[in-house]
Amino acid sequence: MAHSQASAQRPVRHIIALATALGFAVIGMIWAAVEMDIHQERAFARRTASQTAQNYARLFDEHIRQAINQTDTTIKFIRQDYLRAGGDFDLQAWVNNQYNFKDLALQFTIIGADGRMETTTTAGAAPRMDLGDREHFRVHVDARQDSLFISKPVLGRASGRWSIQLTRRIADPDGTFRGVIVASLDPYFLSRFYESIDLGKGGGIAVVGRDGIVRAMAGLNRQTLGSRYESGPGLSRVLVDSLSVEMGQGEEIGRATAYRAVNDWPLVVAVRVDDTDARQLRIATAARMRLIAAGLTVGVLGVILLGIAYWRRFGAALAELTRSRAAAKAASHELDLTLNNMAQGILMVDGNGEVAVVNQNALDLLGLPDSFTRAGFPLADLLLHEATAGGSIVGDVHGGAAPDPDLLSIREHERNGRVLEICTRPLPGGGFVQTYTDITERKRFETALRDARDAAEKASQVRTAFLATMSHEIRTPLNGIIGMSSILETTRLSAAQRGHLKSIHECGEALLDIVNDVLDYAKLDSGAVQLEPTVVDVRALTTSVKEMLGQRAQEKNLRFDIVVADDVPALIETDGTRIRQVLINLVANALKFTLQGGVVVSVGTRTLATGRPGLRFSIIDSGIGIAEDSHAQLFKEFSQVDASITRRFGGTGLGLAICKRIVDAMGGEIGVESTLGKGSVFWFDVPAPQADGALRPAERAPRPKLPTQLSVLLVEDNAINQQVATLLLTAMGHTVTVADHGAAALDLAAQRGFDVILMDMHMPVMDGTRTARALRAGDGPNAQTAVIGLTANAFASDRQACLDAGMDDFIAKPVTRAKLEAALARCSWPAAPAVAEEAVGVDAALRHALFGEIGPQAGRRLIETFVDESRRLLAGIGAAAGRGDLTALEGLLHQLNGAAANLGQVGVVGLTRVSPADLTEPAALTAFSDGIEAYLSSEERALRIAA
Repeated sequence: MAHSQASAQRPVRHIIALATALGFAVIGMIWAAVEMDIHQERAFARRTASQTAQNYARLFDEHIRQAINQTDTTIKFIRQDYLRAGGDFDLQAWVNNQYNFKDLALQFTIIGADGRMETTTTAGAAPRMDLGDREHFRVHVDARQDSLFISKPVLGRASGRWSIQLTRRIADPDGTFRGVIVASLDPYFLSRFYESIDLGKGGGIAVVGRDGIVRAMAGLNRQTLGSRYESGPGLSRVLVDSLSVEMGQGEEIGRATAYRAVNDWPLVVAVRVDDTDARQLRIATAARMRLIAAGLTVGVLGVILLGIAYWRRFGAALAELTRSRAAAKAASHELDLTLNNMAQGILMVDGNGEVAVVNQNALDLLGLPDSFTRAGFPLADLLLHEATAGGSIVGDVHGGAAPDPDLLSIREHERNGRVLEICTRPLPGGGFVQTYTDITERKRFETALRDARDAAEKASQVRTAFLATMSHEIRTPLNGIIGMSSILETTRLSAAQRGHLKSIHECGEALLDIVNDVLDYAKLDSGAVQLEPTVVDVRALTTSVKEMLGQRAQEKNLRFDIVVADDVPALIETDGTRIRQVLINLVANALKFTLQGGVVVSVGTRTLATGRPGLRFSIIDSGIGIAEDSHAQLFKEFSQVDASITRRFGGTGLGLAICKRIVDAMGGEIGVESTLGKGSVFWFDVPAPQADGALRPAERAPRPKLPTQLSVLLVEDNAINQQVATLLLTAMGHTVTVADHGAAALDLAAQRGFDVILMDMHMPVMDGTRTARALRAGDGPNAQTAVIGLTANAFASDRQACLDAGMDDFIAKPVTRAKLEAALARCSWPAAPAVAEEAVGVDAALRHALFGEIGPQAGRRLIETFVDESRRLLAGIGAAAGRGDLTALEGLLHQLNGAAANLGQVGVVGLTRVSPADLTEPAALTAFSDGIEAYLSSEERALRIAA
């Protein structure tokens, strides 16, 4: 019995022994896995810290070398220019023309051979300060090699600030010592950069000399600047090897310090990576894992004991139950992982009104307490909680009509500063699914974008107002300069006085050109200038450029030729005004920088990179040329190749920048090919589709005629401007009455009638626009008097303001006699004359002499051609005036003037003397077009009578 009982118990003992062995094996594996994971985490932390420290050391090594190399290059350039200039070298002016080192260098100083400071960029420094005892001077006195010396941090005598001195020796070609150039670097510049790098709470960065003295470090202050760097043996090893890494031990695992020697310079970069919070977290994690392992060990031992005690009775049931639980746990774990790793919150309610699925993100976004952590609770409980908390996020869409699964409802809800996007879709069997997405950051980003757009628009408006003010403030004194010089020209002057007066006038015109350049660039920069494609005659366009700039070439005895390829179409569709502006700018530059030889403008066809047809305009000169390393500066704003260029030839440095903006806006490309001393080729490509049509000007009603001698009311607050306008008008034979502001003008206008009123826009008491409206609204003697606006502003909005106020015309300051004559003529032009037997406005003697030489038939054909060509030019003038293209207007008026003068049509010649700026006004353009058309119609009538 006992044997059989023992035999029966033997398999049980074997099973128990096996189960016990397996249990201890599991315990061993648990502890092995835990310790292995802890060991791998520490190893990973060591590797990561070491690699991070080395990477940052490499990065800061490159940063230090780049800063020193950049400063050293600047020192060499200063030394070169200093030796070349001799005693005339201006260190401050040289530095002001540089941009790339101003944040790095505190100052530049030149020390003479006697140890005394010759010049420095530090304001207020004592002249001829003795620096002969400074280490950075003494090391170069007897040196025979040209090397860069980097000093320890010193307190500058000239600047009064701590700095690191980078110095090089100045010597004559025969080796004679001339002195030392010093560049003072700000150690805090590097330190502030290092402080922006997050290397953990225990991390840090320092730049140390090989002498162990600190040059710069994160958190630099007066105590640490120039102190000795405290380190382990890694700093000593790096002086032999280029890289050394020290790793923390024990509790400091995860700390790494990398020392990297800076090639070519006696400096070492030290980077310490150490995050104490992460180290404490690793220690806590390791303890927690060991605690979990201990708990698992106890659990496994308990299972072993329970298995031994109840093996026979519950073996089978326990095995089945274990399998079921494992499957359920796996399924539940997979579902939990899926739901909790979703970026959105999800809530599913079944047809019974119970919450079937809810993930952690949904609980967080809805702000639900722990009691809602597990699914299966009624939806009513959730809604009750929301009603109590205030504000409903979950919508009760359960019940009602049959749900449509394809119907998706999207709404937004804001609570406690967070914005949720809620998507609801009904389920076919009842209930619904809702997802919650936190879009707070997206909304903040959208708001930030709107605020940035509004700020940009406001800044643009402020800039426009600033430009208008600057235009007014600059043009007002220019009006006095140019106006008074024009008046003085009409007086009796000596040759010397006339030369001085000419210089004053030319300087005023040059300053006006600069103001126009700056305003034109500002309008392009703000997008105020829009491209307006029209039908353009390529050959006429290039010819007009030659006519406008040919005089400059003749004055310098230069050739100026235009070459247009045969395959260039006659008419293209493009913005001719802008092309002409670019051409004039480039040709004017070529003529400016060419002293002998000539300039050629070449036009040829070209297929652009986009596949569109285009034209290439090339401006070829034999001028001074440009060094290849300076090409990149040409098209930058306010930039010229050399400061001496500005002094020798003048200019704002904006012309090529404006050209590039225009060409880029047209979808083209601009570039240069040049060699110093051998001339340049500036070229630009623009799209140029072929066109067939032409523009015709609009027909406007003529103005009534005014008397020859006018009674003029001048409304102007500036005394100089009053004097200029009065002298000009008096010289023209008119009488002038002056009012200081609009209110005084209204009083004078109510007492007597005037033929013309000249009205300044900006005045105290009452400005010009308010005064003009008051005149037009009243019934006094000047309600219909011609009013011409005067303003120092140059924007189209100011011209429109004059017209909107009821003014008849507009003159932009500076006011000249030519502008006044043209404006008064536009107000005095009569209606088209009646049919006469001979053309009106013709120099009969010249016309008869011409016909006598070429014959009447040829003469009639010539006049027919003149009429047709004049109408084509008139159409171009209308189009250019509509675009506000003053350059194109000037060229077209010049062409019309030349053609009329050759045929003795003095009437047209007189009208073409109008200022191009005045034709941008619709009323002035109408009167001009009507006047020209009257003379052309008279020519046609004369031809019909003669036939």
